[in-house]
Amino acid sequence: MTTDRERHYFHQPPAGDALHCRGRIYDRPGDGAEARQADLASLARRPELLNQREADLALVSYDAQKRRWRLVRDFGVTPLYYALLPDGLAWSFTYAGLLELLGHPRPDEATLFDYLATHYRYIFREPARTFHQGVRQVPAGAYVDIDERACATHTWLDLSHDPETFRLGPEEATAKLMALIRESVQLRARAATRPAFTISSGLDSSTVASLAALELGPIDAFSVGYEGPGAEEYDETAGVGELTRGKDWRWTHLALERPDLIGEARRLIHLTHSPIVTVTWLAYYLMARQLDGFDQVFNGLGGDESLAGEFTHFFYFFAELRQAGDENRLKEEVAAWSRLHDHPVFKKNEAVLASYWQRNLDFQTGQIKVDQEVYQANWRFFEPDWLAAYGQAQPPMPGPYPNFLSNRLFQEISYETTPPTLWGLFMANQALGLTGVSPLATPRLFRLSLSLPGAVKYDCGLTKALLRRGLKGILPESLRLSPKKTGFNAPIHQWFNDPKVAGPALEMLLSGPLAGRGWLKKGAAEQIFKEHQSGQANHMMLLWPLLNASLFLE
Repeated sequence: MTTDRERHYFHQPPAGDALHCRGRIYDRPGDGAEARQADLASLARRPELLNQREADLALVSYDAQKRRWRLVRDFGVTPLYYALLPDGLAWSFTYAGLLELLGHPRPDEATLFDYLATHYRYIFREPARTFHQGVRQVPAGAYVDIDERACATHTWLDLSHDPETFRLGPEEATAKLMALIRESVQLRARAATRPAFTISSGLDSSTVASLAALELGPIDAFSVGYEGPGAEEYDETAGVGELTRGKDWRWTHLALERPDLIGEARRLIHLTHSPIVTVTWLAYYLMARQLDGFDQVFNGLGGDESLAGEFTHFFYFFAELRQAGDENRLKEEVAAWSRLHDHPVFKKNEAVLASYWQRNLDFQTGQIKVDQEVYQANWRFFEPDWLAAYGQAQPPMPGPYPNFLSNRLFQEISYETTPPTLWGLFMANQALGLTGVSPLATPRLFRLSLSLPGAVKYDCGLTKALLRRGLKGILPESLRLSPKKTGFNAPIHQWFNDPKVAGPALEMLLSGPLAGRGWLKKGAAEQIFKEHQSGQANHMMLLWPLLNASLFLE
């Protein structure tokens, strides 16, 4: 029994058990329809079995005997939404579908506060909330039980620390990591009907595409690059060329100079009924519009969080070395970090490290604090009453692991970077009728990675040391050993300096629906643009959500 959305009333329950599924199981491809249905029913009864399975799916089941609905979501790849009604519930596998069932509820101001006044990483610090009042999402790795008496959320995901994995040496850890990644990519590639692959010069997407090509033969690969003033820092075209050189892949490249930022954002917001989390997902959408005729689009999401690939992760790795008393390696790694990754604006040196530690870490208790420089960076532009209403509760910072780095990665996976990133991906894909596939975002891979010590994840200033070791002979050496990290970013700071973008954007902030909310201080919009265009500050991470919120509130 399948459907995309339904409304149910407790006083009119279904006549018998019901089961609805979106997505698929990969690790039992030979089973017939009857066996698959039994397998899905088993996962609905015992969601914790998903810890050992390769599956991207969401399940909605009804137990007639217990008169209970159960909503189960995978590690975060497949969305599932619900709302509690006075006399029942409504659920949907699509955001737009649930909004229609509810008659399009009002925007959620608390979510918009974190999007505008703090940072996109805090949008889903409450994992069940969305951009609309009363509309909930089943959190990644969780299930929700609902009956006429109560609604309870439970976690099936097991990311508990494994002491045996923590003791693995580099060679053993590399072998285990690569075995899991290969299996995840291969199973998903075999199950795909007509797959496309997004690629960049980064390790994660390159890994997924290259391993899939070993299984499928020539693949269809898509990338985006940037042209125009200031775009060089964000353009990865040359690296993508190195990845595809000598291969018989079918490569399609989109070069963006300055898109119709407001027009394209308005179109995508209209399709997805939510702000575009970051400009990355607008660029992705513009690229993915070329994927006509494809069913699935593979990506490398999850690699940064599981393998500690972001620049800020260095601070926690260094702290782990300090905790272990390994001062010699700490000195060597800090010197390599400074040499390989220094930046004219974002400096890498011992003074920066010491300042970061002082603000964000407590070596006595092992506590990681909220980085207030990020969290409150833009508060000066917003009204004090609005800040008082929504800015008091701090984001959760749990610490279930014995080391700083794994705790920080767990926080990002659970509350910060992974949830909004996956939201942006499936919203853009949904608008185009595509299914996103993220082979690096699986429970087994994350549990292995988080249980490993930071000491095996880095090597002389290089991140993802285990993955780099395992990719020898698979990726070109220039990419495998490159210290550069660009990510799927866009030169939006330059686009906001263009009068053709800045003029209409400022006008929208001054006279659009956001202006009437009273959230921004008087004169703040003009000040933000003035500081950005003069070079006094780079406000791209503030201007983008302000523009999107105004378009969303239209």
